[in-house]
Amino acid sequence: MEAAREAVARLLGTRAGRITFTSGATEANNAAIHAWARKDARRPLLVSTSLEHPSVAEPLRRLEPTQGWHRLPATAAGGTALDGLADLPAGRIGLVACLAANNETGVLQPWREIRDWAREAEVPLHVDLTQVAGREPVALDGSGIASASLSGHKLGALAGCGVLWMAGDLEPLLLGGPQERGRRAGTENVAGIVALGAVADRLVRHGEEERTRIGELGRRLRKAVAALPGVEFGVPQGAVLDNTVHLRLPVEAEAVLIRLDLQGVCASMGSACSAGAVRPSRTLLAMGWSEEQARRALRLSLGWSSTAGEVDRAAGILGQILSNLGVSEKSSA
Repeated sequence: MEAAREAVARLLGTRAGRITFTSGATEANNAAIHAWARKDARRPLLVSTSLEHPSVAEPLRRLEPTQGWHRLPATAAGGTALDGLADLPAGRIGLVACLAANNETGVLQPWREIRDWAREAEVPLHVDLTQVAGREPVALDGSGIASASLSGHKLGALAGCGVLWMAGDLEPLLLGGPQERGRRAGTENVAGIVALGAVADRLVRHGEEERTRIGELGRRLRKAVAALPGVEFGVPQGAVLDNTVHLRLPVEAEAVLIRLDLQGVCASMGSACSAGAVRPSRTLLAMGWSEEQARRALRLSLGWSSTAGEVDRAAGILGQILSNLGVSEKSSA
């Protein structure tokens, strides 16, 4: 475990003593938010973007009646508008939470600009690094971030293990044991931690090579799907993670998703399912998409095991499915 902690610290540009292992980014995000919310009663207001993962948005929603919650608006391109940030009452803000890249669209968020404002305003900033850790260089020590999170399975490790990084000590969310230097009670997921350490070590040694490989696969996938009838990119292809391809289809995505699954292609609508009902993505609605448009969203993503052959096969199957559903160059115009 300690060897894994050292490897994760090297990946994140920090000291091993600042790494706390959790069950994943969901727990890490909850732990950070609740700790910052309790830290100073004189600073009750919580601030986030409108594009946060539910593991950030839901605890903030639960705290809103007593603390207050301000959401920075999303842009149509999937970023975050910072125009009103300087107008917020910095002396009453106990935390700003921001994801580094959106989990649905892959759009990189302006967390560094938010960090600069937060540092000057002396407001703590929590950053959800789940989508960028291992895909973008990260150096946490001296970054001006107060806390950060990630999930191991996003890097290719086992599910059920993540990291909470803290620049200083915070009150733990889970109490009742001395594990993780008293920062997080409960028996550690040793297998998950060891797997995360192994992946982190590999990325420290071969991270640039892996980023280059994923970049090439991402460009290959984008080129292939851009040629399909009626398919559009859901967000501008500028500041977007190489591994995430977000599409707007000419038909509802649910029918396409089922057919992709039957042929062994993993994809997502970027939607939350509850009681069997597919709900339009909150992220896309925040960006100004209509519910009808949101139901046509499809996300394809790449990881450590992805190959060029899989990219070509997935794009070919998607094209055939659209054809079978009656989509043609003429009908999509």
